[in-house]
Amino acid sequence: MQQSDEELEQLLNAIIPFAQRMLSRHGEFYPFAAAVSRDGRLKFIGEFVGDAPVRENPLAAELIGYLREQLIDGASKGEFRATGLCSGAQVDVSGQNEKSDAVRISVEHLDGRAMNVFLPYRLDSAGEVLYGDVFATAAEAVIFLRGFND
Repeated sequence: MQQSDEELEQLLNAIIPFAQRMLSRHGEFYPFAAAVSRDGRLKFIGEFVGDAPVRENPLAAELIGYLREQLIDGASKGEFRATGLCSGAQVDVSGQNEKSDAVRISVEHLDGRAMNVFLPYRLDSAGEVLYGDVFATAAEAVIFLRGFND
């Protein structure tokens, strides 16, 4: 359990700052993914579809589907111990009557743990990104399905 905690934390410590940099620079970000390999190295995923670069303005759903396929493929081959898929989301923030934009990181571990981690944010009138409190919810595994690595 300690190793899985460390590997999920490793993913979040890489993914969240990258998403924040993209938000600060561009006011938005494209979905992206990362994985912890069997030897413990962090790998970012998602710059190419096959041999061709991702088109300049891909639809978010298209890119999320591609990234999910890449993660499932790597997991099914036993290449990954943990994965994280980062995308945009809308969330309810306690105490507010409206939805907030959020960074969503869907993380999974080989041991079966899966959760969605959310970082709410908003852009102020000067274009600065203001963040809310990070929170997590349980999720169903979609990357590490039973039988892949048994």
